[in-house]
Amino acid sequence: MSIKLYDLKKTRSLNDRNPWSPNTWKTRYLLNIKGLDYSTEYLHFLEIPETIGKLVPDTPKATVPCITDVDGITIQDSRVIALYLEEKYPTPSIFQGGQGIHFFFEDWSAENIGPKPFLASLPAMYSSLDEEAQLHLRKGREFMFATSLENFAGNPKEHILALNKALEPVAKILSKYSFLTGDQVGWSDIVLASQLVCLKKTHPDMLAEEVLGRHIHLKAWWERMEEYANEDN
Repeated sequence: MSIKLYDLKKTRSLNDRNPWSPNTWKTRYLLNIKGLDYSTEYLHFLEIPETIGKLVPDTPKATVPCITDVDGITIQDSRVIALYLEEKYPTPSIFQGGQGIHFFFEDWSAENIGPKPFLASLPAMYSSLDEEAQLHLRKGREFMFATSLENFAGNPKEHILALNKALEPVAKILSKYSFLTGDQVGWSDIVLASQLVCLKKTHPDMLAEEVLGRHIHLKAWWERMEEYANEDN
């Protein structure tokens, strides 16, 4: 028996096995880095409440990523999953330098980096969803931000310019180290790579030319992270 990862798909098709969510990619990178055996069950937006709700009945909100470990324990939320897997499978560690610095970077990048590739990708991402998922995403975002999805998405070119600016201190660190906290891949790298997955999936040329092409050390880091980007499980 292997770990089961619950991931997000864009349609109800059984053949839809293309991981694209930044949040679930955190757990996918983590499982790949630790070399753990796992399989993936893909859920449509509208399948998540029932499926995850049954697995985690006391959860205030059913979300993915979620995993069920080999002993039947189910954990929800990428950070909680990371802490659980680090304790149970400590080698290789993804928290070298201490958990605090990694969680600081995660919180900082969630505000300063993550929204930019997400918003730049949102129109293309939305177009690739089926009608049910489009309606779900539109209703949720428009209610949350009190504006249309199109206004919320904004101008992709402006987001890419802002992303490159935000990545400057990150690229500076990567000019000295192989990974964000030294010579070993860690949670901070997982977080950043997961944020850039949006562009990889929707605008690979934009990612290659307008982001990675502007930061030589970031590009080299991304190529190192590709070792852990397996999505065949």
